Parts: sequence; structure tokens; C-alpha cells
Amino acid sequence: MKFLTKLMSKDVNTKTVVTNAINSFGVKGLSMFIALFTLPAYMKYFNDQEVLGIWFTILSVLGWILSCDMGIGNGLRNKLVEVFIEKNNDRAKGYISSSYLFLTLVSGAIVCLLMMVSQFISWNKVFNISIEILSTEVLNKSIFILLLSIFLQFMLQLITSILYALQKSFIPGFLNLTTNVLMLTFVLVSNATGNNNDIIQLAIAYLFAVNIPLLVTSIIVFSTNLKDVAPSYKYCKKSYAISVLKIGGVFLWLQFMAMLLNSTGSYLIAILIGNAAVIEYQVYYKIFTLIGTIITLMTTPIWSAVTKAQSEKNYIWVNALYKKVRAIGCLAVIAEFALIVPLQVIFDIWLQEKAISVNYTYAMIFAIFGSIWIWSSIITCFANGLSEFKFQTVFLTGGAILNIPLAYLFAQLTNSFIAIVIANIISLLPYCIAQTIWFNAYIKKKVTLKQQ
Repeated sequence: MKFLTKLMSKDVNTKTVVTNAINSFGVKGLSMFIALFTLPAYMKYFNDQEVLGIWFTILSVLGWILSCDMGIGNGLRNKLVEVFIEKNNDRAKGYISSSYLFLTLVSGAIVCLLMMVSQFISWNKVFNISIEILSTEVLNKSIFILLLSIFLQFMLQLITSILYALQKSFIPGFLNLTTNVLMLTFVLVSNATGNNNDIIQLAIAYLFAVNIPLLVTSIIVFSTNLKDVAPSYKYCKKSYAISVLKIGGVFLWLQFMAMLLNSTGSYLIAILIGNAAVIEYQVYYKIFTLIGTIITLMTTPIWSAVTKAQSEKNYIWVNALYKKVRAIGCLAVIAEFALIVPLQVIFDIWLQEKAISVNYTYAMIFAIFGSIWIWSSIITCFANGLSEFKFQTVFLTGGAILNIPLAYLFAQLTNSFIAIVIANIISLLPYCIAQTIWFNAYIKKKVTLKQQ
């Protein structure tokens, strides 16, 4: 408590970061608690675990599609931090209005294209699942519903970027918590009433659980705090859209590369090993990314705070914050490996009759993966806040290109889902090293110049 009190008594920037981090921890802590119960509930929802594997794989692929927002969300976030500091409502309204219009047009085009193309695609082959296990008709309907959900998310999730720019990062976490609660409630009720084992119903539930919280939040925000900058067609300008896209284009590429590195695990396992293996992967993945998720919560408010500090040329504060976050990151890495010791107990309590036996080699590899993910989150939030993307572009692109052939090679050698995790570690590690070396040199130079 003394530590928190000391932090809260510091300057405004530090106080804002700490306040957001504390609020985010509370919200995300509940969200993670709910998520732990969701996996066992899902395992009971489907009679065939291959169908559950395909559900996780489809959600993973949907995450890829959501990354194709032209980087508008992150570009808008960085632009709004600047105009909010200037208190320029006209520019803020212009950026917001233009971003909403452009993203609506882009998302509509992408989803319409996907829906047209999907009529000529055998989704059973794409997701490597037999029609005896999941019929073509059922799978096609499920994907259609989820594509509709993605179309709505494209537009509605822009409110989260605006909230990040306002340094209200805990609210997007609360929206995620709401979605998790709604999905868990639906699955538990379905299991209790015998209306489970229906992937179409689950897709419909997902559509509402994800989009309703975003819609309600958008209405509240633009009718209260941001009433003066609510989107309006009259304020849509090509120049504003291009300005956002200049930054957003870089973010789009980085999002796509990060997606190939971090979000293809379930799909690669489904294709190279089999859908059933996705479940065991998810069990380890959810445990060993818990700590990383907490660190991500901490780094989320840092991004916009660093952008603000850069606008104020306050590099000494950025350096001091970096040292604190780096120390916390080291403790988090130690915690990753400490998780291995009680892992079987965790599995037994968490999954109960569905518990699996711990493979400690797998656990060690996942601890390494979790550690690299933690450091990647930390160093990336500082680079993004400074709008410095050179090393990310080079090394994430290289890693993404390397990841898939490595995953294929290791899968052929091991015939195990752990091959995909090893490939991911090898592909992401060079970026973490290079970006850290660059940032240390960059911030040292800026601090030295500031002190002269």
C-alpha cells in the first residue's frame, strides 16, 4: 500500500498510468477468473472435442480478419492523444468522423467479399474437419453468422481506440469482461438445460455478446463526455482519413505480422496436427499467458501516456517509467517458471474430471514462450507510444515469414502441437532483442540531450 501511495503522489502522467493499471487489474482479474471457468464449460458444451477445437480455430481466424482494419484504430489513437492535449474539438471530431466512415466502408467491402467467396469454399477442408463430425451446412451457417459479427465489430470497436486515447484503458477491459460473462452464462445455461452441442447457437450468442457492449458504450460516450466530438458526416474529410492512414498503414502491417506470429497457433495445429490437439494447446496456453495478460494490462495505458510524454518532450519521465516496468517484467518472467511447480494441481482443480497430465517439457517450453511474450508486450508499448516502427517492421516481418515453415518442419519432426510453440519462440526472439537494444540507445540519447 505504501508503494502504491508513493506512486499515486507522483506527477500527473504517472498517476494516470497507475490509476488505469489498478483499474485494469481489477477488471481483468475478474475477466481471467471468468475465462478459467469458460474452458471447462466449453468442454462440456460440445460432445465431440474436435468441434470445440474447430470453434477455437474459427475464433482465431476471426482475430486475423479483425486485424485488417487498415490500422485505423491505432492510428486514430495516436492522433487523438495529440489533439486532446491541444483541446482542439474540431480536429478531434474530424479524425473520429473520418475514421468511422472509412472503417465502415472498408469493413463492408471486406465482409461482403468474404461472404461472396465463402460460397465457393469448402470450409470443412479449410479447417480440416470431417463432414461426419460437422456438416457443411452447419459449418457454413456458423461462419456466416460470425462474419456478420466481424462486420459489426470492425465499426464498433473503434470506441476502444478512443477510450485508449483518453487514457481510460480499463473500460475496454470491462467490455471484454462483459463479453466473457455473457458467453459463460450462455454456455452454462445451455449445458444445464440440455440445449448444448449447437455451434450455430453459440455463434449467435457470440455475435450479441461481443457487439452489444461495444454499441452501448459508444452511445454512452458520445452522448456524455465526448458529446462535442461525436462522429458526424459533415466533418468527414479525406485529409483526416489520410493523416490517420499514414500512421495506420504502418500499424496495419505490424498487426498483420504480429497476427502471423501470435494468432495462428490454433489454426496451424488444426491443419498440421489435428483439431483435437487444439484443446490441449489451449489448456497450456491459457495458463502460461495469464501473467502476460496482466503485464499487457499494465502496458496498455503506458502506450498513450508515452505518446503524451513525447509531445511534451518529457523523456526523463519515459526513461524512469521504463526502468520500473522492466523490473516488473523480470519478476513476471520468474513467475512464469514458478508456475511449472504447481501446474498439475492447477489443472486438477481447474479442469476437474477433464484434467490432463502435465508434460513438464511442454510446460517449460510454454514458460519460455510466456516470458518472450511478456517482454515483447513491454518493449512494443514503448515503441508504439513513440511512433517508432522501424525495428518492429523489419524483425516482425522476418519472424512472420520464418514462423510458418518452422512450424511445418517441427510438426513433421515431432507430430505434436508443441512444435508450433517452439517455432513461435524462435521467430519472435530476434525482435525482442533488437527492439530492446534500439530503445535503450534511443532513450539514453534523448535523456542526455534533455539534461544538457
